[in-house]
Formats: sequence, structure tokens, C-alpha cells
Amino acid sequence: MTIGFIGAGKVGNSLGSYLLEANSTKIMGYFSRSQDSARQAAENTQSSVFLDPKELIRASDIIFLTVPDDAIAKVALELSCGGAPLDLKIFCHSSGSQSSEILEPLMQKGARGASLHPLMAIPDKNSSKLLQKAIFTLEGTRDATGPILELLRPLGNKVFPIKKEHKTLYHCAASFVSNFSVALAQVGLEMFEACELREAAQGLYELMLLNASNILHLGPEKALTGPVERGDTGTIEAHLSVLEGKTLQIYNLLASKLLEIASRKHPTRDYTPLARLLEKN
Repeated sequence: MTIGFIGAGKVGNSLGSYLLEANSTKIMGYFSRSQDSARQAAENTQSSVFLDPKELIRASDIIFLTVPDDAIAKVALELSCGGAPLDLKIFCHSSGSQSSEILEPLMQKGARGASLHPLMAIPDKNSSKLLQKAIFTLEGTRDATGPILELLRPLGNKVFPIKKEHKTLYHCAASFVSNFSVALAQVGLEMFEACELREAAQGLYELMLLNASNILHLGPEKALTGPVERGDTGTIEAHLSVLEGKTLQIYNLLASKLLEIASRKHPTRDYTPLARLLEKN
């Protein structure tokens, strides 16, 4: 099965290098608006640089559109009008929030469409090893998803089907636990700086890692600890007294969500005083 990439950024580089490990896969090469990016990706995957996307499509059975989310629709439309042989070609984008419907201009010309998303933060172009632990979600027409499943099968990743109407909510969930955790880390760092403890910030990050491990092995409910679970109203009230602005809002909203979890974990415990405190802020 021959593979081509349109887009040579972090995802295109890393996914191409990772797929190269599957014996049944041949990476044909990359087309990118940046020839330097395409050249680097081609070197990493022992493949070629294509100066014309039409030639890349001609050489490939599956074409991954590893371009920014906001560019997918435009690229799909341009390719559909570019004169390339599209019949039975499989086009697959890597967006977590967009469905395969965004590839409709290509499918109207006989192509097959899919979306494959690695549930993984990809920090740079050399992140192929991280993909070994990635769970993928896959959505699209059956004649597109079948070959992509076969492409991934030798690599051993778990692949879960997802309905196209669920893509945005799915991606929002990923943003909550991934990107938003960065915001929480920054809030914690700012508080440590106010305590003149910036050099101890590593301890905060280790705490995040430990908690993430507990969630992974126990689930959110069993992993919950701290003053909200204990119903320690005095401590929560003290926390609220030293916060202001957006940080106070964030704390109150998250504490309210933790209270829901704690109430399920300890259904006989009286959390009424804490609930009243949070409602007032």
C-alpha cells in the first residue's frame, strides 16, 4: 500500500515515520508549500519530495492531508479541481474535530474519505515514538476505513470507530485533559511564584504526573483526593479568600465539578455546607 502526505508539519512527519515501521507500507513522499519541510520529512521517511500534488496523488493509494484544521476544506477543494486521478483514491485527514464530510469535494470525484486522529499530543516533528502508545479514532466511508485499519494493524495500536457527529465533542474532551492541563499548570506555577517557590515548581509537575497515573489506573472517581472529597469547608473557604478574578472563577467551577464526583463517591456524606459555600462564589 503506497502512502503520500500533503502537509509536512509535526503530524505529517511523525505519522509518516511511524507508518514506515509497518512492513506493508511504502511512503512515497511529501508535498508541502514549504519545500524545506517536505525535504526534511522525505529524508526522515526515505521517500521523495513532490513539487506537484497531482503527481503525489497519482503515486499513492492513500493520501494523508496533514495540514492545519482550518486549511483542510480549502486543500480538498483545490485538489478536487486540480486534474489529479481521484477515482478510488483514499484521502484521510488527521483532524480531531473535523469529520470526513469536509472531504466531500474529493468524494464527489470518486475518491474515498476518512479521518484518522491520534489521541496524543504531538509536540514536534520527531514524535513518531510517542505514537506507539497512541489510541486512534477513525471515521469515514467503509471503503476508506477498511484499508486504513489494515495499515495500522501491524503496529498494534487500538483504533476506535467514532461517529462523524461526535467529532467536535470528542476533540473538546481531548482539549480539556490535554491543553487545559497546561493552563492549570500555569496557574499553579504563578501561585508558587507568589510564594517565592518557583524553583520548587518541579514538585507541582510531579504531582500532576502522579495524579494522571492514578486516574489512568483507578479512574477519576477513585483517584479523587483532597479537601473537596473530605468536605473540608474551612480549607476551601481559605483557598477562596486568597484568590481573585479569573483564577477565583476557575477554582470555583472546578471545585463544583469535584463536588459532583465526591458526592457519587461518598453518597452518604453530607456535602451541604460545601455546596452552599461554592454557590455563593
